[in-house]
Amino acid sequence: MNMNNQLPFFSIIIPTYNRAHLITGSINSAIAQDYPNFEIIVVDDGSTDNTEEVVRAINNPKVIYHKKINEERAAARNAGASMAKGDYVTFFDSDDYLYPFHLAEAAKLVEKHHNPEMLYLPYNVKDDKGKIIKELPVPPGTDLNQKLIFGNYLSCNGVFVRRDIILLHPFDTTRAMSASEDYNLWLRLAARYKIYYSNVITSSLINHDSRSVFLIKKDSLIQRISLLIETCNNDPIIKKIYAKDLDTFTAKCYLYISLHLAMAKYKKDSIHFLIKGIKTHPLSIFDERMYGIIKCLLIY
Repeated sequence: MNMNNQLPFFSIIIPTYNRAHLITGSINSAIAQDYPNFEIIVVDDGSTDNTEEVVRAINNPKVIYHKKINEERAAARNAGASMAKGDYVTFFDSDDYLYPFHLAEAAKLVEKHHNPEMLYLPYNVKDDKGKIIKELPVPPGTDLNQKLIFGNYLSCNGVFVRRDIILLHPFDTTRAMSASEDYNLWLRLAARYKIYYSNVITSSLINHDSRSVFLIKKDSLIQRISLLIETCNNDPIIKKIYAKDLDTFTAKCYLYISLHLAMAKYKKDSIHFLIKGIKTHPLSIFDERMYGIIKCLLIY
């Protein structure tokens, strides 16, 4: 692999759907990279607003626009990966921001670890006014491969996967698992390949009211997380690598459902999944989500 050849070394894949009002800033933050050897592939997942007009108005040779029928983010990301010319692909959300040194930092990791299959750069969280709410560096000495089974600690913006690997292991396009397809893929990859990382924060996740993770529908949430549990527990490599921790993983997933249902005032359903979590792994009573669940159930 040669970072200095004429082809892009990094392909930034941006799936988007009806984000015309947000996407310009995100794309511009990707264009403004210190590292020069990259392309940006915007995959429009069937937007019905003026996303195409907004993206084409940017008029930058690094930006490639591709529109497809609506099939959700996983299919859009896979479509972008299939178009990519870079040695590495990274999946950037259309409402977030990259710092100018994002790709330069990734290039350092690639060189340091001799073209690894997967690497990660951490992020911070900002409100819609640009104020940093929290920073999420990776604690020094962390084994991300082991840590991942206990929760999705990765932001899509910070994950880089070698193109040959992502083509071999694409996102699961089961529509009902949308919003958990990234965690599913990270676990599949982590079970197979070492994750290298830097502790330099290189991107910002922007909190806003229309962010899809905040739009909870009870039945969809239950189905989505249940599919995540099922697919991970049925993956033979995940089962082998994480055998002793799969009960903990499953219990944490149930508590995730319980917490979000409690926040949405579905008390009976929340209690049901709380009990399932504790039955699956009794030590779940000490999980960090437990306080939030109990608090929501008592207050609401």
